[in-house]
Amino acid sequence: MRAIVLSGGGAKGSYEIGVWKAIRKLNIDYDIVTGTSVGALNGALMVQKDYIKALFLWYNLKYDDVFKIKEDYSLEEIKKFYKDEILKGGIDVTNLEKTVKKLINKKKFFKSNIKYGLITVRFPSLKHMEMTKDNLNEDNLVDYLIASASCFPAFKLKEIDSKLYLDGGFYDNMPINLAVKLGATEVIAVDLDEIGIKRKVKYDIDVTYITPKNKIDSFLKFEKNSARRGMRLGYNDTMKKYGKLDGDKYTFKLNHLISNFKKYEKKFIDNIDKIKPNELILKNITLKKIYSSKQTYYKKFNNIIEKSGYAFLIDDSYIYDIRKFNRNLIKNFNKIKINQKQIEENLRNNKIKTLLNTTNIIKYLYYLIENKDYKKLNKLCLLFPNEFLVANYIKTIKG
Repeated sequence: MRAIVLSGGGAKGSYEIGVWKAIRKLNIDYDIVTGTSVGALNGALMVQKDYIKALFLWYNLKYDDVFKIKEDYSLEEIKKFYKDEILKGGIDVTNLEKTVKKLINKKKFFKSNIKYGLITVRFPSLKHMEMTKDNLNEDNLVDYLIASASCFPAFKLKEIDSKLYLDGGFYDNMPINLAVKLGATEVIAVDLDEIGIKRKVKYDIDVTYITPKNKIDSFLKFEKNSARRGMRLGYNDTMKKYGKLDGDKYTFKLNHLISNFKKYEKKFIDNIDKIKPNELILKNITLKKIYSSKQTYYKKFNNIIEKSGYAFLIDDSYIYDIRKFNRNLIKNFNKIKINQKQIEENLRNNKIKTLLNTTNIIKYLYYLIENKDYKKLNKLCLLFPNEFLVANYIKTIKG
């Protein structure tokens, strides 16, 4: 039996909806869902198989879906709201409870043949509770979903039958063991890598972990653009995990990276050869991986591509055709203007700190490559090996 296990992580929960989209695309079925905090909320929708409901919520997410907060608050006002409410004992999540009530179809949930479990923690004893369909019912389901997501001290504690509960992450933010208790023989675990205790898996079981490779916004940023990006990243990482897309932090259509490598590998190395690298350069770890392993540097070559993407502000949440990626890279590169004379003066005066702008250094190194100033390149390669390799990649594809 296959289980989907969803960790807590507040607003980062949008990533889990992206994972769900991918497993639907991959036709991966599941028999069990367990979750903690936002993972418990998303998991309940997975039990109902209400993907469209979940997608609509996260795609249009706004702060007042969770908190009693004005929609037109500025970022500074939101930060002040958080600070003030936390000092008062936690943010009131009545709006979240209203949102969950709209999303949960109790009859559909309990009629589903998919098993379900969540974790919450009693306060102040800190005794954990594993709530499953066996001890949940239509009257208390929403209460325990909110209890699992009551991330104290950020959120207020949840009261159920005169007892207080807090976020399940205080006991187990990744309830794989609970999934096994419910009968799981294999697990797909979505780990949002947020603060919380993760219990050691007690059982010998096949676990496929899916976790964000890229930085996702704060767990308290309940905002639609952030959520949409999180969903894209969840989808991309899952499809890469199952070999349907390529890349590490960036995502490319399948086989595009190997085609790009085969197209440019010789020219890339030839461009390095032209600077007549000296012994010191060849001993540099970053450059040595490229220059001394001409047949085995495919992974490093793709790492250079990703560094170039970040240097020239290419969005890391979309799926790219490598040719479109390269065109965008050249376009953004061409927009950057630098003062070569000023950079050279700073170098002569050892003002290295003024040169820590990555894009400016790459642009300057590219200028040296274009002008065949190999003497200066030999010196600067040691200081800026990664930036040199990015400049060389851009020179190679611009060729």
